[in-house]
Formats: sequence, C-alpha cells, structure tokens
Amino acid sequence: MFAEYRQLVLASVLSAAVGAAQAQEAKAQAHTGAVADGVSSFVGIAAGTPVNPLLPVLGVAFKAATFRHAESLPETERPRAYAMAAAGWQGSAAGNACAAVSVLSGGSFLPACIVVGVAWGWKTWNGSERERRDAERCAKLRASARKPKLRCAFMRQGVELAAAAPAPKFVAAQDMVAP
Repeated sequence: MFAEYRQLVLASVLSAAVGAAQAQEAKAQAHTGAVADGVSSFVGIAAGTPVNPLLPVLGVAFKAATFRHAESLPETERPRAYAMAAAGWQGSAAGNACAAVSVLSGGSFLPACIVVGVAWGWKTWNGSERERRDAERCAKLRASARKPKLRCAFMRQGVELAAAAPAPKFVAAQDMVAP
C-alpha cells in the first residue's frame, strides 16, 4: 500500500527541502537541517535505501545533544557550531533524498549521492561564512577591549524587523490643498 505513495512522499520532502534552503541564520539553518535530515532518513528507509533503521532514531539523540552543546558555548562560538551542524545535516538530507530517488529509479546513481551530500554541505558551510566571520571579529574586539560582555554592533542580537509602513494612499489632484 505504501509503495503507491512513495513518489508522492518523496516529492513532498524534496520540495520542502528546496523551499527551506534559503538564507537563514546558522541556528535556523541547523534546525532546518536537523528536521530535513530526520525526515529524509525516514523517507529513504521507506523507499528501500539499504540503511539501518535505527540510525534516524540515534540521530535524534545526537542532534539534541548537539543543540544543547551549542547553546552552552559562548555567544561568539555558537555561529561556528551551528554552521557545522547545519552543513552536516543539510548535506546528509540532500544525500538521503538523492539516495531515495536513486533507489526508486533502480539504484544506478546511488554512489553519486555521496557527492551530492558533500556538495550541499559545502554550500551550506560557505553560506554561513559572514556570520562566522562576524562572530570571530566580535570575539577579537571583546578581547582587545578587555570587555567580555561588549555588545558588537555588527552581530545580530535577535533584532526584530519593524512592521512595514502602510502603503501610501493615492493622492488625486483634487485632494491637494493650495498653500
């Protein structure tokens, strides 16, 4: 019964993964990667990819431990930890999705899926370079100023965007008042 829905489930997961691959902060990318890796692992197993079904279960525990460890790090070291996790998990998700597609189509390009996963992880890692560089600059600034709690203006501090201003109302010539 599930065989009928394999391709539909796979297409849904792939479209969700592509939609989630936008520019995000390292922590958000790590969360996205963790979810995508878990879902793609289960989809891969359902598609018939030859893997141990306990790996996704163990992965959940590993991901929780990784997030806990990253939160315990100093503020300037967190972006690197999250970027590393995001690169690994998003690369794994891309490889898992590729493997599922390969298995469903006969398994002819399964070895190439390793390259797909590594390439996606590398892309994710490179995409977080600015945030990691800003964190390093902040750490150096704090060390040179000898103020470990110094706020770095160039680092994101959980800033929320202001609500968009309402669109200007159309002004017709008869609505204008002479001075």
